[in-house]
Amino acid sequence: MGATISLKTEHSAKETRAFIGEAIEKRIDYIQIRMNKFKNECRIFEERYNMISEDFIKKFETGELGDDVHWFDWYAAYRGRELWHKKNEILAGISWNE
Repeated sequence: MGATISLKTEHSAKETRAFIGEAIEKRIDYIQIRMNKFKNECRIFEERYNMISEDFIKKFETGELGDDVHWFDWYAAYRGRELWHKKNEILAGISWNE
């Protein structure tokens, strides 16, 4: 799947690409930090409860684990990890046609 982006600027394509590339790199750096934060939180829960996050999600979403607050914290960490991973994939998939 491809997309076309139109740029309305008085600046050269080279200048614009450089600026957008820099902005994307900075955003990817931020995304990596957020993704790692949630990944580490999930790892802590996985070690504490001796269960991988994917198994936890299945059990949590079927109600098998109950409604204890710590389960919601793990759920939030898992969803955060997935969200930031998706954002990373989207930005990492951007390329330039020269």
